Amino acid sequence: MTSEEQMLDIWKNVSGRQVGPDTDFFDDLEGDSMAAAAIVHWVNIVFGVQLPMIEVFDRPTPAELAGVVDELRAAAR
Repeated sequence: MTSEEQMLDIWKNVSGRQVGPDTDFFDDLEGDSMAAAAIVHWVNIVFGVQLPMIEVFDRPTPAELAGVVDELRAAAR
């Protein structure tokens, strides 16, 4: 399973809605800080990284956030 696929699962579980790679956290899901904190929590557990919460706000789609996670994982190697 790719990072993007795992990210889509996280977003679907947190939002309770179907999401795609380009689903916008704010425009499409009307995301708030509690949902952002939940996404960060699960990303940190699933991927074993320390994702700063600001990344959810700076990169508000699963595809963009998966790219950040890939960068964090590569930097940790």
